[in-house]
Order: sequence, then C-alpha cells, then structure tokens
Amino acid sequence: MIYDAIVIGAGAAALFFGALNKDKLNILMLERNDRVGKKLLTTGNGRCNYTNTKLNENPYNDKDFTLYMIEKYGYEAIKNKFQVMGIYPYIEEDRVYPMSLQASSVLDVLRYENERNNVNIKTDVFVKSFHKDGDIFLIKDQNANIYKSKSLVIACGGAAMPKFGSDANLYKQIKELGISVIDTKPALVPYECDYKYLKHLDGLRVKAKLSLKKAGKIIKDDVDDVLFTKYGLSGPTVFQLSRYISGKESAYKFSVDFFYTFNEDELFSSLSDRRKDIGYKSLDDFFIGLIHKRLIIPVLDRLGLVKETNAKNLSDKDLHKIINILKDFELDIIKNKGYGIGQISLGGVATKEINAKTMESKKINGLYFIGEVIDIDGPCGGYNLSFAWLSAMAAYDDIKLRCKA
Repeated sequence: MIYDAIVIGAGAAALFFGALNKDKLNILMLERNDRVGKKLLTTGNGRCNYTNTKLNENPYNDKDFTLYMIEKYGYEAIKNKFQVMGIYPYIEEDRVYPMSLQASSVLDVLRYENERNNVNIKTDVFVKSFHKDGDIFLIKDQNANIYKSKSLVIACGGAAMPKFGSDANLYKQIKELGISVIDTKPALVPYECDYKYLKHLDGLRVKAKLSLKKAGKIIKDDVDDVLFTKYGLSGPTVFQLSRYISGKESAYKFSVDFFYTFNEDELFSSLSDRRKDIGYKSLDDFFIGLIHKRLIIPVLDRLGLVKETNAKNLSDKDLHKIINILKDFELDIIKNKGYGIGQISLGGVATKEINAKTMESKKINGLYFIGEVIDIDGPCGGYNLSFAWLSAMAAYDDIKLRCKA
C-alpha cells in the first residue's frame, strides 16, 4: 500500500495533524513508544497550557518564519479547532488551558479525532531509515518492514525528553539528506548555581525580577516566580531566560531583584523609616516582615554584619548596601539540568531549509517537518505547543492540496 502521508512520531504536532484529516486522506502514523502523546501529558504541569491569547504577538526566535502561519491561522484558529473537538478554553491571564485543567483531556480528544478520521497509528515502531525513490518515500523500521507514501511528515520532536522518544535520533538521517540541522540544547530548564546557602533556601518561591547577566551586563530579564532549590534556581523566570544562554554557561549569572516594584530611592526611604521606627531591634528581627525569614541569613552574610547587630547602628552606607543586595542578589550559574528536565530543546532543522508557508523541505518535494523538530522556540505559556498546531495546519493544508491535484 502507498499512503498519502506517513507521519514519523505521534506527539502533539503529529496527533493534531491527524485530527485535521476530515478529508480522510490515507495517513499512517509511526510511533516508537507503546503509547502516543506521552510528553503532552506533562505540559502545563499536567494541565496542558495549549495556547496563549497573545500568540499573535509572535514571540518566537525566528519571527519571519512564523509570521505567515500566525497571520493565516493564529490564536483564533487554534482555539476554534480545539473547541469543535470539545476542548473549551479556561484562561488564566493570557495562558489557555482546557476547562477540565487536565492534559489528558487534550490527548484524549486528539486520539478520538485520529480514530474518527481513520488515521492508522502503529506504536512500538522505531524508524531505522527513510529515503525517497522517485516520487515515493520508503520508510524502514526496526523489523525491516517497509512503508511507502507520497508524502513524509517528520514530527519526531527535538531532544528534550529522551524517555518519551524525543532524543534527536532522526537528525543524523536528516543531515544525510543534505538538510542543515542546528545543534540542540535544553531550554525552559532549571539551572544549577554555585551558592553556599542553597540548601537553606530550598523551596523558597518569590515573585521577583530575574535578570540574566554576562560580563556585568543584563542580557534579558523577566518578572514571575523564582524558585530556589537545593541545586540552584528554577521556576518560570529561569525557564524564560534559559533561551538566551549560549556557549559557556558558567560565564553567566542570575540576579534576583526582590523589590522590583521599588526604585532605590523609595527603598532607601522605607529602610530609613524602618531604622527610625524599630532601630532597637537586632538585625535578625529588623528584617522580619520585610523579607522572607529564610533570606535573612544570606542577606546578613552578604552585608558582612552579625545578626546581633543593633539596627539603629546601621549607617546610610549600610542601607545602600542592603538595597544593592535585595535588588541585585547574584548567583553564579554552573550548568543547566539537562535533557529530560528541560521542557523543550533549542535547535533542530534549520528554518532556511523549510518553506514557511507549507512546512515542506525546499530540497526534497513531499518531505515536511512539523513541531519541535524545527529550530523554532518560544517562551513559556503555550507558545511551543501553539507552534506544533500551527505547523501541523500548514503542512496538512499543503498535503491535502497535493492529494487533490
């Protein structure tokens, strides 16, 4: 049998591609795991933040590449496609979740639509090789079975979650076709840091401004929750900034601004009043009510004063030093926590190799790439899943036209 399209992978992008198949194209999906969509169940902390109301602002690393898809489809198309499948939106700020707040709901409806659309899904199939012979693609699995199709869609993911099959295993074969692939690295990932009080701060979560610094200069900053762990820093801000770390990771620092809503003059005035009002207290009591208790020892350590010091003896210079500590609390970065911890991977098939309107290879007719296998990434908040849906729509629409021609 020669299929209209074979899809390698059965993750988010692939399943959405199959869910679009109202035209009942003859589609075969090959998945190496025993179940489909395993990684999808982990998204949004198990709630599946499947898109974002601000998607049309195009926050991706290659805005020129994603512009056409966003203008043609965008947030409304994604919302409507899911709504007709039974996924109604629940919106927190700009993040969109299923009303059930369960990632399993999204996976269940995608599986249902694939079955309804007669998509043939085979699990436990590991693709060993693929090539094009004339107008037909030949795909060989681990048991030497050969599958044939007119179009081939690569939706195998990136390198972020090896245990779920996203381990970049097909990139070597893609390169052998003469297609450029950008080296991958983990992103939206926690970082190990070098700081002696990390165990003391483990579990502390604060809303703050986190800045990424290199050679004393701020590269990027973000305001959201910062989570201190026994190994370093995690949380939404760290995930966002991880996309901007390249090369030698130890050349970077994180800086936490615990009082980002105050400028230095406002904070100095507040500390001066505090010194006047409760200057009779020792420093370990002076900070209670101002900062989290677990921050007191680290702040005193950086201040170079013992906790028994009387607050009234703080000089204006000391107050300015406290301000600098609270608004520029630096931690040295050691390394990221690696694949399997990071939510996505950067890198993948170079966008210059792909038609931005159709997701088709510019070098090989009928070969398509969708989802995380492409060198496109966005911030936290449903943007990376949104790209999976957008690229699947673009590829499906083109393959549908090809089949009807």
